[in-house]
Amino acid sequence: MSKRIIICAVLVFFTFPMNVALSDIEYPQELNQVSAPYPGATIIQTTNASGTVMVMMQSNDNLDMILEFYKKELVANDWKISAETKQQGHSGLIGEKGSNNAVVNISTGQSGKSTIMLMLGPKQ
Repeated sequence: MSKRIIICAVLVFFTFPMNVALSDIEYPQELNQVSAPYPGATIIQTTNASGTVMVMMQSNDNLDMILEFYKKELVANDWKISAETKQQGHSGLIGEKGSNNAVVNISTGQSGKSTIMLMLGPKQ
């Protein structure tokens, strides 16, 4: 189940078109209940549709540093981590709180930069 949520989150991201210039993108307020923005990351896309809020960021930090940041953030904000995945070039977390899920996906691209996807939505 948890792998399906992470895969669905990635698929959802790629189905939303980017229609805002990068310089105009702000961190969605709704996501503050999950985590602050990753320090030093550049926001490259946000989406707010059908009760789901998502942000996509890029960072020069490695997967392990980013994953540890989000683990601490989720726990500090009273989320229960229900799943964690770690594979070469990819890490993910799923947090549960009330009727919501928070999904964190982190991957490393060929450029060496890490891409972070943070999503908040209702439990499925």
